[in-house]
Amino acid sequence: MHDHNAALDQVIRETAAIFGVALVRLLFPRPAYPQADFPETESPHVTAG
Repeated sequence: MHDHNAALDQVIRETAAIFGVALVRLLFPRPAYPQADFPETESPHVTAG
């Protein structure tokens, strides 16, 4: 039987998390240009009249 090593399990989980983040960043990169800022649509205040 294999010995259960908690430290090894923790390292495996942390490594998997790092690879997961890297994969998401590769699949969904940030846009090359910043998003346009539209203050009239991004405002938290509603001006209905």
